[in-house]
Amino acid sequence: MDWKKLLPIAGIILFIYVLWRFNVGKIISVFSTIDPFYAAVSFLSLPLFVLVINLEWQILLKKQKIHVSFWYTFKNYFIGYFYGFITPGGFGNYLRALYLREESNTPLPKCISNIVTLNTIDLIALFIISSIGGLFLLGRYPYLLLISLASLIVVTAIFIFFLRQKKSKQLFQKLLNTQIFQTIQRFMDDPIETFYEDLPGFKDLVLPFLISFLSYVVFFTELYFIAQLFGISVPYSTLFFMFAISATVAAIPISVHGVGTRDATLVALLSIYDISPENSISFTLFWFTVFWVTPSIIGAFITLVENKKLPPRKKKQSV
Repeated sequence: MDWKKLLPIAGIILFIYVLWRFNVGKIISVFSTIDPFYAAVSFLSLPLFVLVINLEWQILLKKQKIHVSFWYTFKNYFIGYFYGFITPGGFGNYLRALYLREESNTPLPKCISNIVTLNTIDLIALFIISSIGGLFLLGRYPYLLLISLASLIVVTAIFIFFLRQKKSKQLFQKLLNTQIFQTIQRFMDDPIETFYEDLPGFKDLVLPFLISFLSYVVFFTELYFIAQLFGISVPYSTLFFMFAISATVAAIPISVHGVGTRDATLVALLSIYDISPENSISFTLFWFTVFWVTPSIIGAFITLVENKKLPPRKKKQSV
């Protein structure tokens, strides 16, 4: 049996267990108590979050001399949501490089490096916040700090490695030949060296990092207010770091957008404040619907339109 193929559904299995472990009837009951008006308003929090991230992306694009409109990258971000939703670990997110290439007339490897940089900055910012949260919970859940710090160190080390062209070029070529990136490879007609073209320096990444932190402040603040609908009365600063920790655990590529891992983590964390598992799970389901399912559906429609602009695929070949 190929365990690698089963690994991505581990989170889903965990989620099914969580639902089975607790009272589904109570979970439904929690949803029935939510004010429909405020539930609808919660969906308006999504555009604000995406707008902040889009500002960060535009800065990185300009650093790499990739020119597309603010509106286009806003749409492209939803394409990433869609592909990330239907692929294990969200790796399909990188397929939006194909659409960025067509819009900007920029070499595909360069577009990939831009999205790699954007995603990595966001991950590092998240792991830093999560590590701080892990310090506050060190006495009760010491392993959470280890997970956050390990994630931070690994991702940062990989990012620094990829910035070194001579050392990372061969590995990058091998990655493009893997099944995950085979779709991108079939559109590849530019030299691999363009991946390193106009890469931003560390000084150029300072502002995008700050905006990335701001995006998480916006995101977790929105989640804080949404949590009130589910009777989750926890101090803002505490809940802020709990969200960061659960998002870090959800980033581990063993599920579809953290389904199961996010839920189990928040159930454990919120139990410290005597929040019932049913309330916690109801909240995470709503979180998933607002910030993952909804933009993925929007992204599916945008993708259908943008697919018409893509050139025919090339036959699979080695890079």
